[in-house]
Amino acid sequence: MKNSSKTKIIATIGPASWDKNILEEMFDNGMEVARINASFADKAEVERVTKTLREVSPRIAIMLDTQGTKIRVVGIDKEIHIEEKVSLSSANQSVPNSIKISYPDLHDTVTRNTKILLDDGNIKLNVEEIKGSEIICSVLQPGTLKPNKTVNIPEIDLNFPIFTEKDEIDIRTAIENKLDFICVSFVRNAQDILYARELVKGSNLKIIAKIENRAGLENFDEILAKADGIMIARGDLGVETPLENIPILQKQMIFKCRSVGKPVIVATQMLESMRENINPTRAEVSDVANSVMDGADALMLSAESSTGKHPVQAVKTMTQIAKNTENVMQLTTIYGRTSCSREVDEICKSVAILSESIPLKGIVVISDQEGTIGSITRHRPNVPIWSISSSISRIRQDLIYRGVKTYHIKDLPNDRDESAILAIQTIYTHGELDLSDKIAIISGSSIRNKDSDIILELVTIKDILNQ
Repeated sequence: MKNSSKTKIIATIGPASWDKNILEEMFDNGMEVARINASFADKAEVERVTKTLREVSPRIAIMLDTQGTKIRVVGIDKEIHIEEKVSLSSANQSVPNSIKISYPDLHDTVTRNTKILLDDGNIKLNVEEIKGSEIICSVLQPGTLKPNKTVNIPEIDLNFPIFTEKDEIDIRTAIENKLDFICVSFVRNAQDILYARELVKGSNLKIIAKIENRAGLENFDEILAKADGIMIARGDLGVETPLENIPILQKQMIFKCRSVGKPVIVATQMLESMRENINPTRAEVSDVANSVMDGADALMLSAESSTGKHPVQAVKTMTQIAKNTENVMQLTTIYGRTSCSREVDEICKSVAILSESIPLKGIVVISDQEGTIGSITRHRPNVPIWSISSSISRIRQDLIYRGVKTYHIKDLPNDRDESAILAIQTIYTHGELDLSDKIAIISGSSIRNKDSDIILELVTIKDILNQ
């Protein structure tokens, strides 16, 4: 039986996890969503990894993470030590301690005393003088710089296009291969999400906005309103804002996502030490557990599962931490409006409360309203939420929500009663229900032209199966 937690595990796929047998073990140990990082994958790799994942299980949701626009160090093929003075330019320089960067107009953007960070903040520079296209800096924090490392300027909003030519090719590849999610990197405002919507028009792709810069934080509410979900990308975010702010920002963003019923992912360095070690540090275990207690829908592994030595163990460890934490959590109702009607939101809150007061074994959702799942799960009930759909893409996309299990019924009857009976028979057949169990069923009404298309019914399994 699959080992899984209510909090969903997203695992990045890379050289350490390309093998089909490894992917099968990761799936069996809790991976619900597989992430392909387009920063390190071309079209051929996306297609190859997708094919392998679909062979492992058509139930695995696949997420493509766009590379986005980022300034990088270019033109060096070996590491160099940065110690006292250094100059940055987009032009080739022959002078000592000169570094070429990928952003041609940086000299027109920065001013004296602007702080520039190299390699995720491991090297810190201060702009002292600008001569033509050359930016001369003093070194506030020395270090060793390796090829292709990042350049961050937290104080300045750079005028980047939201998608590069590669990003647009990658998104077309995601559409062609019927992936489930795209993650938009370095989102700054709602317009970035609207532009992404134009690119995915006509497909089933859901859009996850990555919050990883200052502009994304400042415009979070408008981004949340337009995106299908949020990823808290703590790597670049930890460079763009003081590190001590990250735990507070994480809690605030998770709360806002829950209040509107949209999924939220916590990402970056969750089990970083497991890239090399078979066990995580105590601090990492606490980080994962606290993210679960904060109310995250999903947790993400990056290098731990893509290039690390123990990808299966990393998934298994994260699943176990999440399950252990969930055992002490209680239902926490939350207020706010989702994309559903007020009546649907109130019914979903009521059924979440009923799941403990009656108690219920679980909640079955048979609804064409996509927001219904988010409206229920945002209250974090401790019972399973079973999403039933005739759409395979729908059941994969619902997997990203906390506590949601999905069942695909290809020929789901149009009749409400028939579909409810078939749904319960399917769940019962998979060993998740006993005859004495009581469940709630939320489904669309059979009455046409109703303003609120929803029915809530409480039933005992034996009464359904004896019909």
